[in-house]
Amino acid sequence: MPSSEPHSLLADLARLEEIRDPARDAGQRQFQRFVVRGDAELHAMDRHGDDQPISIQIRDIGRGGMGFICQQPLDSNSTWRAAFLHRGYVFGQQALIVRHCRQVRAGVYLVGSQFCIESGLMCLLGVDPDAIRDGDSPAGTITPPHFLSPGEVA
Repeated sequence: MPSSEPHSLLADLARLEEIRDPARDAGQRQFQRFVVRGDAELHAMDRHGDDQPISIQIRDIGRGGMGFICQQPLDSNSTWRAAFLHRGYVFGQQALIVRHCRQVRAGVYLVGSQFCIESGLMCLLGVDPDAIRDGDSPAGTITPPHFLSPGEVA
């Protein structure tokens, strides 16, 4: 991302905050969101080959998810790992699923996401990787022989 782009994206974030309606958002969210600014990268949860990370600017964050802007559209229900950056270093990571993505201007997309469990951890616990890749499977499809006890995972 060119060095001028973060400043342009932050200006877009400020503009979006002016049109934000907290009363409308409160009815749609389980947890309060806090306005924050920060850099992060998105890494595809199901990597295939040499996928490059996507740079994002965080808009808001809460216990259940976060909002951010990026320079490319993201598919709804796609899963990503957000790597939070401070001075170029990763200080934390969180898995997320994209809930909505809308274009706010040319090359800028506002994305709402929900935090979720890492797919690798689900595999270690006995969930079929094909079921994870295809989306959520109906409840009760995992039979006891496929479940690993916590002692077997460690």
